[in-house]
Amino acid sequence: MRLAAFALALCVVVAAVVIGPLFYGDVARWAVETQRAFQNEMAGAIRALRAGEPGALAALMAAAAAYGFVHAVGPGHGKYLIGGVGLGTGVSAPRLVGLAAISSLAQALWAIVLVYGAFLLLEASAHHLTTLAEQWLAPASYAAIALIGVLLALRGARGLWRHLEPRRTTHTTSCGCGHAHAPRAEEVAALQSWRDTVALVCSVAVRPCTGAVFLLVIAWQMDIQLAGAAAVITMGLGTALMTSMVAVSSIAARGLAFAYSGSTGLMPIAAPSLQLLAGLMIVWFSMALLRFALA
Repeated sequence: MRLAAFALALCVVVAAVVIGPLFYGDVARWAVETQRAFQNEMAGAIRALRAGEPGALAALMAAAAAYGFVHAVGPGHGKYLIGGVGLGTGVSAPRLVGLAAISSLAQALWAIVLVYGAFLLLEASAHHLTTLAEQWLAPASYAAIALIGVLLALRGARGLWRHLEPRRTTHTTSCGCGHAHAPRAEEVAALQSWRDTVALVCSVAVRPCTGAVFLLVIAWQMDIQLAGAAAVITMGLGTALMTSMVAVSSIAARGLAFAYSGSTGLMPIAAPSLQLLAGLMIVWFSMALLRFALA
């Protein structure tokens, strides 16, 4: 009975933190409308900057930062991956916040390289860049994030399986037989190597933000490339702020789940259970976005 209650609690925590906000239609509509407003502000600020109006650069940076934050409120942008990793692994809050910031800034830098490089080296059009970002890079990003979710779920399932071994072999975790039967909570971590970290960052960064592409295209056409690049980096900082909030919230939820499991004697399965459920949620949401992108 306690196990069933614990499993239900984990499902609620994962759904609420990772995907729950995405079902709030009013929030999603507000995000889209606000993004459009800030996009118009950015376009106006770029024209003002090109005309040499005072304060135009500051206005551009403020609009870009606000756009990045609001854009991250909507579906996608890797925050569900950051939230899932926070729930399902033993990663610390400072490290996860750092990863959220690095992922957002890497996404901004990739947008700069992609847009300016395509204009400079390939003489690509704005339409070609948008098509590349939405029809090719977005699905690649969703597929990569789904793969991370699969690995996270498999590690959680393996941890639960190892926890069941003592019951099948009459061993205990401290039986002295020379090998571990169940992983400790601190041992269950998805970011087990630098390869995991790089994979997480790249899976988010590979898809450039549509707003960043829009801003860079206009900046290139207005011949203010440096200001456009600076604004996109500022946009990345706005996105990083939102994803960092998700990171902190997910780790707080993980702490609540561990506290509950400790009071019910279910601590040994808390970490792998969270890891399995978070991985499955990441896969589910990534596949939903992938189907939408390919439709």
